Amino acid sequence: MEHIVLERIPHKKIRAFIQEQINNRVRSVKDLQVSFRPGDCTKKFLKHEEVFEAKYNIDTVWDSYNKTGLNLVFTGSLVSFALMLSKRNELDVLYKEETFSATEVGQVYFMNLSVLKGIIQIAVSYEIVIKNKEERVLEFAYIKGGKSIGFQRIKLDSVGNNRTRITHTTHYRSQSKFRDRFIYPYFHTKVLEEYHTNMLNYMDHKLIG
Repeated sequence: MEHIVLERIPHKKIRAFIQEQINNRVRSVKDLQVSFRPGDCTKKFLKHEEVFEAKYNIDTVWDSYNKTGLNLVFTGSLVSFALMLSKRNELDVLYKEETFSATEVGQVYFMNLSVLKGIIQIAVSYEIVIKNKEERVLEFAYIKGGKSIGFQRIKLDSVGNNRTRITHTTHYRSQSKFRDRFIYPYFHTKVLEEYHTNMLNYMDHKLIG
């Protein structure tokens, strides 16, 4: 973890989150632990789900979601991309301005969430734990040490006429029941709307011009 150039990360909360991990003796990216593993019980978690639709066939949408860097998608005032690390290749670091290749299991993303017009800044980090091309599924789990624990799942389904349904399901909880019931769903909905809307707009720009 000490190979990360903190000065290249523009977000104070992300730098502090990474430094906290280092202070807790997380020496390698591989030492970062997810808060939820595939197959764990979701009984004690709350569920949040949003559905979107793309006017392209499922292969095109899958390809776009896997090859479009989040630094190109999260460019709004709510969420911004900070950094990507890889458990497969310790030295593989993607900073905000660099070119992304494709999603892989073991990639760890760091995002900065800015709420209440920037008054509150929150560091969010998650790891891709499942990438299933046959079932068109991506799953990513929150890294331990953040506000929330749980995982998110993106599932693509063909609905005919060159259209694809995108279902984004989140299982989550934190130490605050009030946050889980009222604050998280509100802002998470906005985050998902920003992410999927920007992704679909980027797809239109790339494919239609």
